[in-house]
Amino acid sequence: MLTAALMIAHQVGGKATRDALFLSHFEVTALPYMFIGSALFSLAMVILFSRLLTRLGPASLMPTAFGASGLFLFGEWALVLAHPQLGSVVLYLHIAGLGSVLISGFWSVVNERFDPRMAKRQIGRIAGGATFGGLLGGVLAERVADSFSVATMLPILGLLHLLCAWRVRGVDMVKGSQASAFNEAVSHGGLKPEASPWKMLQEAPYLRNLALLVLLAAISNVSLDYVFKAQATQAYGGGESLLRFFAIFYAATALGTFFLQTALSRRALEGLGLARTVGSLPLVVLAGGVGAAFVPGLASITLARAFGSAIADSLFRSGYEILYTPIPPQEKRATKSLVDVGCDRLGDLLGGGILRLILLFGPATAIPSVLGVAVALALVGLWFTQRLNRGYVVSLERSLRNRAVELDLSEVQDSTTRSALLRTARGIPGSTLPPASGGAQSRTNLQVFKASDPAQPTGVSESSSPPEGKPRPPVFTDPILRRVANLRSGHARTVRQTLAEKPSLDLVLAPHVIELLAWDEVAPNAIAALRTAAPQIVGQLVDTLLDPEQPFAVRRRIPRVLTACSAYSSRRAADGLLQGLADKRFEVRFQCAAALNLLVEQNPALHADPEQVWEAVRREIAAGKKVWEVHELLDRTEEQFGPAFVGLLRNRTSRTLEHVFRLLSLVLPREPLRIAFRGLHAGDQNLRGIALEYLESVLPAAIREPLWPYLDDHRPAQRPARPADEILTTLMRSYDSIELDLAALQGKSGDQQGHAKS
Repeated sequence: MLTAALMIAHQVGGKATRDALFLSHFEVTALPYMFIGSALFSLAMVILFSRLLTRLGPASLMPTAFGASGLFLFGEWALVLAHPQLGSVVLYLHIAGLGSVLISGFWSVVNERFDPRMAKRQIGRIAGGATFGGLLGGVLAERVADSFSVATMLPILGLLHLLCAWRVRGVDMVKGSQASAFNEAVSHGGLKPEASPWKMLQEAPYLRNLALLVLLAAISNVSLDYVFKAQATQAYGGGESLLRFFAIFYAATALGTFFLQTALSRRALEGLGLARTVGSLPLVVLAGGVGAAFVPGLASITLARAFGSAIADSLFRSGYEILYTPIPPQEKRATKSLVDVGCDRLGDLLGGGILRLILLFGPATAIPSVLGVAVALALVGLWFTQRLNRGYVVSLERSLRNRAVELDLSEVQDSTTRSALLRTARGIPGSTLPPASGGAQSRTNLQVFKASDPAQPTGVSESSSPPEGKPRPPVFTDPILRRVANLRSGHARTVRQTLAEKPSLDLVLAPHVIELLAWDEVAPNAIAALRTAAPQIVGQLVDTLLDPEQPFAVRRRIPRVLTACSAYSSRRAADGLLQGLADKRFEVRFQCAAALNLLVEQNPALHADPEQVWEAVRREIAAGKKVWEVHELLDRTEEQFGPAFVGLLRNRTSRTLEHVFRLLSLVLPREPLRIAFRGLHAGDQNLRGIALEYLESVLPAAIREPLWPYLDDHRPAQRPARPADEILTTLMRSYDSIELDLAALQGKSGDQQGHAKS
């Protein structure tokens, strides 16, 4: 947090100092040259920095980079005092060309320092420190301008970067992380070089569209920036007055960015969708450009520039990052910095060239012409975001079907991705690859099956002889080694035959079979084999279930295996399933509750801890209705645990409501609760009323009050109270009526679907 605050304080103060110093010694018409020069310098820095980052790693490179930048600023201070014009040019190149590269390197340190789960908790705090640093940098520059000269900011900026170097050097990197393993593999030649980023851009239309989006935004930004600085110079001249103006402007923009990011970003993604959220930037530029053209002056262009910068770093950035979702991780790592920084700097370069062409026709028409360019590009950008949105949806659906991306539906923020994810999940049939929810790790496991032992298993052959030039597969004399090789062969037929060889699973094979749960094609066979050994490996199964680093596709299928535990091992299985009710993935929680219900039914002496169950219910209720509506299941629960609880309601009820009632049945009388659950979905309001009245009488107030809005109770507010025993008797008598009513509703639904199809 401290390093982020120092770094962004330097960035905000440095931009104000850079602009004030340059415009104090040069005409505003010289700005296009600096746009072009800083863009070229920044592109060179991106190429150099990316190579150094790959070779040295961020932990080794960043202290040196921050330290060198700080020392350069002290040298530039001396240069400004001796040769003001040359010093201002050098400082402009330094701040514009190196600033974004250093910020990118700092976030690389953060990404490698924390594992993904810890990063979600810590990055928000670090970003908060960065926001505070932005305000600090603006206030610092304003105070220095009020009491000293513009050049006095240079040693202060140098000191800020030296402090960054000191703090980054003290960060302890996590050994054995994925990034460390990647770097080690590269250094030992263990990974093959991939295609160049340029080639990937040429072969991927969607990536090219993203690059064009960044390019358009950058040229618009340059256009508005030129008009803004021209008007500011005309109003304030140069020197300390101009520095104070820029300092206040950048500090206020940082504060506005923070407000938009925290207050409106998620709401915009959920309410407006991805295209409109990304399109907020060209829309603001369009409105600002038109406003500045019809109401000329510093006030109008300052508002346009401030809103454009704040939207770009908040709403636009939030939507833009989501646009990378369909891109496989390998392509993303190779091309994202090129698109983010390279295309942005290329936009600066083109924008500077456009400005120079406009200035050739005379400064009198320059500002209206530049605003016209900004407005025209904003219109193109608005059209382009709609086109990009269609490409995003198509690419996302294709990637989900190909299992190229992993998404947790409960963590998806924008309505566009949520809609595509739900639509795709419903349309994916059984696949031979691990499911999308299993994620990249599941796919990697499958690839390991294929790569770790390329030999064909003994007794099973895909071809009569190995291909010419390839070594023959080894023959294993040890039966256990042979079965391990078969299980890891990557051939579904071989795996199924191996799992069916013996009626019970050899315990030494259990870890290899557990990994197979991530593979849809053989998962049922793996579950059946593991159930034969479940009482002996219950500890290993529970450890796998509760390990968040294990593939999601494996963890969501472990509860089905645990239901095969015998009486003496079911207590350990139940304890593990109770802990699984706190998992971050809904389907894991759902499967744990269903398995726990089955275990308790099979073993009446087994009881779930009421406190843990009530806490699990409270967590589900606290998630909110929007989250309830998007919860879906990839595995059909009725095929695993039977249709007893839901019955005819499979297509009529919320998965989360079903999950909550399963949890409640662990601590409340099971059969009446099941009847009440069915009664809630009956078409007869009298039957619904009986179910609601029963729930009202048995649920504790701490659970009933937050749960009640989800049950749609439309009964009159004033109702005569009846004894609990009488309510229960009425409910049990209503069972047959509820079932008949649900069957009638199901029949009507089927008839309507049949008419629709015909």
